Amino acid sequence: MRGGQEKQVAAKVVWSSDSAEPCPKCRKGAGECLCQKRVPEGVAKIRIEKRRGKTVTVIAELPLERSDVKLLLRDLKKRCATGGTCKGQTLELQGDHVDFVRQWLDKCSIAHRGWN
Repeated sequence: MRGGQEKQVAAKVVWSSDSAEPCPKCRKGAGECLCQKRVPEGVAKIRIEKRRGKTVTVIAELPLERSDVKLLLRDLKKRCATGGTCKGQTLELQGDHVDFVRQWLDKCSIAHRGWN
């Protein structure tokens, strides 16, 4: 370049491992974009069940994605110091943890009802 003039070249993607187009709003890849993710609407239902004499706290119909349900279960199991499992959109925690679960769902801004 002569005389201090610089030529600007537009950046062009030559090859990408992403098969999908980036999001037009945030320009992130399809796997990273959160602006088009739809969160199912609904209200989680909390109840207590007895199984073979043992108490189980059941949180049903969680309005979350599958991966978020698993993260919520992991957090609840750690904080309640108990075992639990995930069956679809339903969480089961061993023991009576209704009060803590209600507080935790409030903290996470998840609507819930049941077991007043």
